[in-house]
Amino acid sequence: MTLRYEVIESFSVKTPEGTKELEKGQIIKLSEQSAGQLIKAGKIKTLPYLDNGILRIPFDSPQKFHWWGRGRDISDTLRELGASDEIMRKYKSPYSDN
Repeated sequence: MTLRYEVIESFSVKTPEGTKELEKGQIIKLSEQSAGQLIKAGKIKTLPYLDNGILRIPFDSPQKFHWWGRGRDISDTLRELGASDEIMRKYKSPYSDN
């Protein structure tokens, strides 16, 4: 599965096309297998994603996505991910206006 990652420390990476410079804050897409060493090295963090209509927010994702720890609202994350109206309704709280 290819996921999105946020670069948390600028670094260079060798690719078949040559050396590529990745800047802090840049969003990249990688396979989970390719990302493993970069995550362990503290170079990237996994971003939230939708998995068959289920919102997945990895614990190693940036703090702003952790709604349970004073991060932003789930609806903002869903909008960023391009969630359908059906998925948005699934996550709508009956206790707030989100």
